Amino acid sequence: MLYTTCNDFKEEAVLTCLAQGYDNFRTFILDDSTNREYKERIDEFVARYSKAISVIRRPERIGYKAGNLNYGLSKIGNFEYFSVSDADTLLPSDYIIKLFPYFSDSRVAFVQSRQEFNSNQKSTFAQGLGYQIELHCDHYLSTKNKYGFVMFYGHGALMRLDVLRAIGGFPEVATEDLAYSMKIKEKGYYGVYAKDVTCMEDFPSTYRQYRKRNEKWIRGTAECLFKFYPDFLKSRNISWIEKFDIIVSAQSLLLGLPFLALLLSVGIILPFYFYHFQFQGPMFKMPLAFNDTFVGTLVGISGNLFWRWDFFSMLILTIVAPILPAILEMIHHPVKRFRYIAMYTFMFYATQVNSSIAALAYLVSKKADFPVTADNSVSLANSKIAVIIECVFAGLFLTIGLTSRNIWFLSFAAGTAIGVVILNSGFENRFVRFLAITPLIILAVILLFIGKTLQ
Repeated sequence: MLYTTCNDFKEEAVLTCLAQGYDNFRTFILDDSTNREYKERIDEFVARYSKAISVIRRPERIGYKAGNLNYGLSKIGNFEYFSVSDADTLLPSDYIIKLFPYFSDSRVAFVQSRQEFNSNQKSTFAQGLGYQIELHCDHYLSTKNKYGFVMFYGHGALMRLDVLRAIGGFPEVATEDLAYSMKIKEKGYYGVYAKDVTCMEDFPSTYRQYRKRNEKWIRGTAECLFKFYPDFLKSRNISWIEKFDIIVSAQSLLLGLPFLALLLSVGIILPFYFYHFQFQGPMFKMPLAFNDTFVGTLVGISGNLFWRWDFFSMLILTIVAPILPAILEMIHHPVKRFRYIAMYTFMFYATQVNSSIAALAYLVSKKADFPVTADNSVSLANSKIAVIIECVFAGLFLTIGLTSRNIWFLSFAAGTAIGVVILNSGFENRFVRFLAITPLIILAVILLFIGKTLQ
């Protein structure tokens, strides 16, 4: 049982490694911490449970988490299987027993357990978005297990040592989990998703931590695609649907930069050169004949330049698809799921510019990094230059929205600006949390206007 940590040690998580209902195992803490306080806490903990646990520290911190795992495994003998836990991973007591039967097929290299949000986390930000973890596992990963590519998620998985050695250890890149999954597939092995075994994990506690993790995922995924996908694409051991699945899965992280380029083209470049791209209104004839009341204005809108029912239906489907499970579950959990939908919408608009910065940074530097989400180290995502760029784009989106009367840009302006506010003030303030609903309100008003003007 390998517990990896770097300045974010949690006793509760290690104890779940020790509390397995299986006899023949031992737990190792692979400590990459640089903070003396964390090292002392770990040493004290190991002294209390010395019969069941050991600590391994490497002389040089190279190769990110993958380097830590490779070094730790090189120092341990007499075992065939190993499990990887992150600092916040909480394992069920039957974790090992339930995952072992999945290795009945000799081609299975790892078994990935289901993940769920640790509801004991007190952070308001995490409580609002933590549902994203189980939504991904129950709806996306379950489908991938049948039809697509199952990857190792970096924690909560039981793994075969001989397969790892066959590929030369974990690839020492920032996103070692994806790189490992691609390499073992090329060798003819594959991973399995075990939906009947549930581990718990924390969600980033703050918006600042979320941005840091997002930057790591974006740059790490880009690095994997550039370094490992060409060989993966050429491999005859891999089906075309799995090759396609990786690209589709990666696009949710990597589309920020091309999407931002599209926004600027639609908002500035195309209207400047082509008359037909000069908006006469966002999606209905302008100027509006305003009534004395807001309700009267909504009821009285008429005319339509761009929209028909078929295209409008496609728009609704595109917006709803990523959050459809949350919408369906609003019947049973209306407040929680509405809060998630509002937060998800805010995060979409708030992170577009920041995600683009991360993607551009990799394209320029060809380097990825592995910042620890929970520590206080500064990353590009939260740097002053990133915040300044976001403020500039918030003003640019607002200007485009007002001058071109294309109110779609107001959602991006509001999301980007409010994101900067939340980054600096936190998310515990009730007024700030209310501000985060603004992009969803603007989006709802836009859709209402379109629906009212359809012919």
